[in-house]
Amino acid sequence: MLDEVLHIFYPRICAGCDALLAEGEREICRDCIVSFDRFSDAEAADRAVKNVFMHNFAAGDIPQKAVTLYRFHKNDRLRKVIHAMKYEGVYRLGSLFGTLLAEMIGGSLIAGHCDCIVPVPLHKLKVIERTYNQSEIIARSLGAALGKDVRVDLVTRTKYTESQAGLSPRERLRNVGNAFAPSGNAVPENILLVDDVLTTGSTVAAVMQSLKSAGASNISLATIALAA
Repeated sequence: MLDEVLHIFYPRICAGCDALLAEGEREICRDCIVSFDRFSDAEAADRAVKNVFMHNFAAGDIPQKAVTLYRFHKNDRLRKVIHAMKYEGVYRLGSLFGTLLAEMIGGSLIAGHCDCIVPVPLHKLKVIERTYNQSEIIARSLGAALGKDVRVDLVTRTKYTESQAGLSPRERLRNVGNAFAPSGNAVPENILLVDDVLTTGSTVAAVMQSLKSAGASNISLATIALAA
């Protein structure tokens, strides 16, 4: 009853189309979720992500395994949803996407061979600006569903960088150069790294290099979307 009363004064709105959410819908209406360009299965997602890394990086920078939910297109509803999650304070979307990632990963090798989950860190000034790290929220939801620890104490973002949006692959690499460093804590061998959207892979590659320099040997990747 309380939820229904609150819904009258603070209606639950879809982050993708601004329609009122129906009973049972979480943050995004069914019509929007159906409109997202979802990968058919984890294997197809793995191939697509690895193709991005093979195009832009050396073999040593390719994740061992990778999974992503959707292809991210410039003007689709998913773009609005992710923007709301990152910049408009709709942090609950991160929990929803973490749950959806867990459903795709299921009993795969990623889940079985993962010692812990690590979200891509934000610089502390950006955390102050946004009040949260969306990748950490995704990671914590994913970790709860898979029964895995989430570690935010293994790698730090030492350099405040401008947004990667609109930058060329070369500019992205330059932008995140020396942006991450190991924290000094012991790093597990098998890590599942979590980010929101993968474009060229520059940020993820930089974090992976930092973790490997501290002792990680097998790093897999989970993201919400792959930019098409």
